[in-house]
Amino acid sequence: MSRSQAGDLAGIALITGAGRGLGEAIAVGLAARGFHVVANDIHPAAAERVAGRIRIAGGSSEPFHADVANRIAVGAMVQEILARWGWLDLVIHHAEVHPHRSVLEMGEYEWDRTIAVILKGAFNLLQAAAPAMIERRRGAFGFLAPYSVLNGGGLHAAYGAGKAGLIFLAHAAREALHPAGLGVHLLFTGKAREDGMKRPLPEVDLESALDRIAQLDGANHTLWVRWGASEPESRKDEGMEGL
Repeated sequence: MSRSQAGDLAGIALITGAGRGLGEAIAVGLAARGFHVVANDIHPAAAERVAGRIRIAGGSSEPFHADVANRIAVGAMVQEILARWGWLDLVIHHAEVHPHRSVLEMGEYEWDRTIAVILKGAFNLLQAAAPAMIERRRGAFGFLAPYSVLNGGGLHAAYGAGKAGLIFLAHAAREALHPAGLGVHLLFTGKAREDGMKRPLPEVDLESALDRIAQLDGANHTLWVRWGASEPESRKDEGMEGL
């Protein structure tokens, strides 16, 4: 599909960590809603597989290999999307790292890498993509975190610290982007633990969450999203993904 045909699309969406799990499900779901999906993953074969899956199903997609922790790489990725399509409507940050070792055993690199992918990656994406969205007064960002981070329980120290920081970054982004009519969505996944929580979040399935996000109407959604197996993907011990 060419840039001249982009007007037939619902929008241009960039999904990080799109090569597996929930990131892949989001990419496929947005493509089914008419978005051209840029499937980003640090593993080129994974990104290509998901983009190919979308194209086989009749959607529009392309893979993009980039490390979200690298500010220069993120800037180059966003600029290439803008040069090819003219705009970028939606960024969903799913890329994350799952360390193995405990807080007393992990090395400095393992800590730094986890925080860099989860939190610095979100910061890089915001600063790279927001200016073009602000200029058009259209667009949205989406960030994912496990529900249990709200209680501080059951998470690896580096992973939990990165996701907790991500929540605060999302709220700061809402304040900065709301005047331009842009939305910032917080999607919590996994089993809810209501101890310590006065009010549970609105609970929706992934399809309903994507329906809301795809509107690009400037709203800010904070949702508890049911997805996949009973044990959320973000809680699986998948090692230092993306190293």
